[in-house]
Amino acid sequence: MKSLLPLLILLFVSCQKSADSILEDAIVSTGILSDQDSLRFEKKTSLFLADGSLEKTQIELHGFHSKPFWYQIERLNTPSQQTFEMRVNRIFTSDENNYSEAQIKAFETAVYTSRFVLYQPHVFKDEKAKISRLKDSVFFDQKCYQLQIVFDDNSNDIWKLFINKNSGLVEGYDLLHNGRKSIIHNEKMTQSKGVWVPSKRSSYMFDQDKAFVRAKYWYTYTDK
Repeated sequence: MKSLLPLLILLFVSCQKSADSILEDAIVSTGILSDQDSLRFEKKTSLFLADGSLEKTQIELHGFHSKPFWYQIERLNTPSQQTFEMRVNRIFTSDENNYSEAQIKAFETAVYTSRFVLYQPHVFKDEKAKISRLKDSVFFDQKCYQLQIVFDDNSNDIWKLFINKNSGLVEGYDLLHNGRKSIIHNEKMTQSKGVWVPSKRSSYMFDQDKAFVRAKYWYTYTDK
């Protein structure tokens, strides 16, 4: 009976953990980018159609600084080699390009989306985020805590975040966006500037309730 006691205590503590404490522990396990550091990396994206055929491949160079917020994206294999960045909350583009208002808006969306999927779980520590703990789950064969997150804004998105019980890192998430469901899996993680970040990710979407690989992402980081 004595040998079972530590296990029972561990199970009791695990069951009692709140959603906020699980998120805080995940942030500590992931690491926090210091105010002096920036993440820089090449991102390769392959998009696929529902039948499994390749739609297109895109290669980008990214730079990210947390505080003050700065994010830059340079698209290498576009005709005009688009370069744009956001500092605080304003988009800046390369001088030689005359982009339309719609393109600027698309750049802004790309920046926010890139930051949101890269810097998890930190982005969920937000005063507008309502976080609740769901039943623990198995996500891609890994035992995980499961958190549900909705934001008190104009978004109707529902996030289900899966945090690996052993590593404390984000294993992936389930997102309901505009009524359409997708699942993102962080297949491999690596450390850069003391922060655990994804190096390979897969995105699954649903077509008539059947899941298919929508995208695969590869990240190559530099500490320079």
